[in-house]
Amino acid sequence: MIEGLSIPIPQRLLLIRVTVCISLIISVLLSLNLWGGERTFPYAPAFDISYVKAPYDYFFAAFFLLFILGSLFLKRHRLLIFVALLLAAGMVVFDMNRLQPWLYIYCAFLFVLMFYNGRIDDANKFTSFFIVLQLIFCSVYIFNGISQLNSAFAENAFPDLISPLQGMMSERQFLFVKKIGVFTPYVLLFIGIGLLIRVIRYLAITFALLFHVLLVIFLFPTPINQNYAMWFCNITFIPLLFLLFSGKTKQRYYSPTLLLQFPLFYLVIILFWVMPFFNQKNLWPDNLSANFKSGNVNEAEFRFSKNVLDELPPYVRHFCISADSVYILDYNSWCRDELNTNCYREIITFNNIYYYLQTRSRASVNDLQMTLKPKHKLLFKP
Repeated sequence: MIEGLSIPIPQRLLLIRVTVCISLIISVLLSLNLWGGERTFPYAPAFDISYVKAPYDYFFAAFFLLFILGSLFLKRHRLLIFVALLLAAGMVVFDMNRLQPWLYIYCAFLFVLMFYNGRIDDANKFTSFFIVLQLIFCSVYIFNGISQLNSAFAENAFPDLISPLQGMMSERQFLFVKKIGVFTPYVLLFIGIGLLIRVIRYLAITFALLFHVLLVIFLFPTPINQNYAMWFCNITFIPLLFLLFSGKTKQRYYSPTLLLQFPLFYLVIILFWVMPFFNQKNLWPDNLSANFKSGNVNEAEFRFSKNVLDELPPYVRHFCISADSVYILDYNSWCRDELNTNCYREIITFNNIYYYLQTRSRASVNDLQMTLKPKHKLLFKP
């Protein structure tokens, strides 16, 4: 019989905190252009405020990294994490593009752990913290699976994901692998639910491990796959997977009813198990809904004349595609190339891109148009 990790829950909580902090530092460094420095991709402040311009924005990022790093070595780590989370929230307010899924998940873990005082004599308390982290982790798989239950994922997103295999296989073999994409959402749903059910947990852990290893391979940084932090997130999920679910993860006399007396439980249920259902109605952002590589995201199309194109910087022109007598901006490639991440696909970002194009070219309504595209229709509606 496989016993798994034989690590007590308090030590697991410590290792989880260390893993998340180190991963957060590496992820910010992998997407450093998103957090500071000169850039052409428009900022998307949450409110009508002036954003912090380069090079002063580096100070926020530097202090954020210092506080996270300090929490690994100093005794008052909970205070340092609290300040770091405030800085993260401030940086997101100045630019919503920084609200990346990995940042949201890591910060949610640290927010929960911030309330844990490290005591090992109260099994009910530290087990409740541990279960709350498990719920956050499982919700990522479940809602990722739900978001991929649409034709756009099987037809577009999945073939793009496995495109590195195209040069290694015959056309018939590649078409066969493409058809497997139909089962991917169901595998993710099985992982998310299976991790919560003890009798099938080891099978779910095996599937999750294989899933992340494949994503580490397919999303390996290349000129096409430029979202480096999201790629690294799959590496981080592997140790978290084992720390959260492998081996004995429940105290013998612990009762799940104790969760009902735990305030963080209700907060996590609302943010990670209720609000993502509103994503399909555009009442909750994609980046907070584990809506990764689903093809089921908000889109906008920017069409403009050659007069607008000629006024844009050469670097931005590189991402403009000719379509008949007009040009279309590939803003996704622009963001990935410059900021090494995906842009925040909500109306606030689209409006700022439109404003950037308009002010750079002083375009009229006839020269520049923005069309918003609704999300793809789900085959399964939660």
